[in-house]
Amino acid sequence: MAEHQVLFCPFCRESFEGRSTCPDHELTLVSFDRLRPEERPHEPDEEPDPRAPERPVDERPLALLDPRYGRGTVALGGLLALVALGLRPLELPGFDLVRTYQLARAIPSLWTLLLVAFTVAFVLSRRRTPRALRSLRVLVPLLALVSPASLAWALVRLGGTGGHPLGAAVYAVALSSLLLVAGGLRLGVHPPGRQ
Repeated sequence: MAEHQVLFCPFCRESFEGRSTCPDHELTLVSFDRLRPEERPHEPDEEPDPRAPERPVDERPLALLDPRYGRGTVALGGLLALVALGLRPLELPGFDLVRTYQLARAIPSLWTLLLVAFTVAFVLSRRRTPRALRSLRVLVPLLALVSPASLAWALVRLGGTGGHPLGAAVYAVALSSLLLVAGGLRLGVHPPGRQ
């Protein structure tokens, strides 16, 4: 190796002169022509390059529908918020066909159920590594408060329950919030023994 040869870290792709290992990742530096293309997708039938170092578990991207690391619980919570739009908020006699989405026309704050479902789907599709998921551990539990607050506000605007039993939408929103809090606090957390 020439003394002034510039070599690159195969993980972070930073260049170093006069070094043989990356100071941050402790990987052997390689020449520019041995760097793997960064944007090239890995084909399923293609053998991985044995020379390339394996990414740390925290940096490995998860599949879009991978339920691990709390993603499944959070996704289910978002789905339940969406389902609640099609359910009845109150069991009113003679109003069996009144659904939450129909009330949302008169009380627009109920559309936040749709917004919560969309936001959950969006952040789970964008944050696909355990490390990136951990950055959502505050946002998702806070997001869990939006749906019940919106539904409670809508019921107050309707004059309360008026002694009528709560409908399935209320229970779906409550379960959705519990799932969002439980899954949100576990986002990106490695299962025991997989550090």
